Amino acid sequence: MFCPNCAAEINSDETKFCSDCGFTIKAVRNIIEQNGTDEGEISNFEKGLRFGVKLLLLAVILFPVFQILGGFFPPDDKLVESSPSSTWFDFLGNAILFVLTLTGIARIFYALIFERVVKREIETEKSIKEIPAKEMNALPSSQSIPVSDFGKWKTTGELFEPIFSRAKTSGELK
Repeated sequence: MFCPNCAAEINSDETKFCSDCGFTIKAVRNIIEQNGTDEGEISNFEKGLRFGVKLLLLAVILFPVFQILGGFFPPDDKLVESSPSSTWFDFLGNAILFVLTLTGIARIFYALIFERVVKREIETEKSIKEIPAKEMNALPSSQSIPVSDFGKWKTTGELFEPIFSRAKTSGELK
C-alpha cells in the first residue's frame, strides 16, 4: 500500500500513520476494506429522528426546571388568591417549551415523510457499484420489438386528416 498524501510505500498492515508525512492510514485502510463505502455514516432519516427526539427530551427536562424557577418570580398583581396568575418568566418558559415540543414533533414527521430511504434506491445504488467502470459510460444494450406489437400499418392517406371538409350533398354516400 502507498500513502495517498506523499506516495511513500507502507509495508506493514498494522501501520496507523505514514512514516514520512504522518498521514492517518487507518481511515484509508477502513475505506478500502469496505469497498469505498462508509457504513458508519448515519442517514438523513436517522439524523432527523435523533434531532427530533433530542428536542422533545430537552422540553421534558426543561419543564420541571421552569416550574421550580417560576417560584422565584412571584406575580405582581393582587388578584383573588385562588385565581391563576402568570409572570413574564412563566410566559417565557411556556413559549420555549411550546416551541421545542412543536419543533421536535415537526422534525420527526419531516424525517418520516420526506427522508425515508426506499429499499429499491439502496438496491439500485448497490447494483450501480457492481457495474465495471468501462461499462458505466456505454449506451444500454439494444432492444428489439417485434413488428406484430405495433398493430395495423397505416397508408399515407391515413396518416393525416384534412383540416377543412366541405359540406356533403344528399347525393354523396360518404
